[in-house]
Amino acid sequence: MPMLEIIVARAEPLKLEQKRAFAREAVEIFRTVLGTPPGRLRLAFYELRPEDSLGLLEEPDPAPQSDSAG
Repeated sequence: MPMLEIIVARAEPLKLEQKRAFAREAVEIFRTVLGTPPGRLRLAFYELRPEDSLGLLEEPDPAPQSDSAG
């Protein structure tokens, strides 16, 4: 039984319809290429926050500085 794991690292989570569309296409590709019967593909989405991946290297925008001329 084939297993497909999708790891997504982005600020916004995938929408349910995006996951469904991906799953439909994956099932068809596995059926066509590997001959996987319907219902036999296992599919898992893992969503990471940017700070749990290389996004942690991005520097936050500096706080705006106020111009206070006294």
